[in-house]
Amino acid sequence: MATRGFSKLSAYKAFSKMDKSCAEGCKCSALCQLFMAKEFLSLSAQTGEKFNDKIPEDILDMFRSVPLIPERYKNMELQEAFGEVQSICDDCAIDEHDAFCTVNVVLTALGILLEGKEFTTDKDQILSGE
Repeated sequence: MATRGFSKLSAYKAFSKMDKSCAEGCKCSALCQLFMAKEFLSLSAQTGEKFNDKIPEDILDMFRSVPLIPERYKNMELQEAFGEVQSICDDCAIDEHDAFCTVNVVLTALGILLEGKEFTTDKDQILSGE
């Protein structure tokens, strides 16, 4: 069942903004946080599901371990994409939150690109007591 913030449409809109964040001429790589996040959100936009078994349990650690390469993305567009994904997350109740929800995983990936490897989503911080 879809929640208030998440839908196929909201996932597609966020994916479209993320897709525009890729730098001109950049070749997609499985070792790019933006590429991985786009893959996960694309699947959710197609299925309408917030959760999928394609997201590995160590994905958040993986995002943090991959080198940050700013030349792979456009910062302003990435900030817009982050805002779009954040709005989906904000519309979901805290008791519905899960670290492995596609929206949270994507938001974490974008946050790491924008703010650094220590980034944690607001809801993850609340639930961890930080």
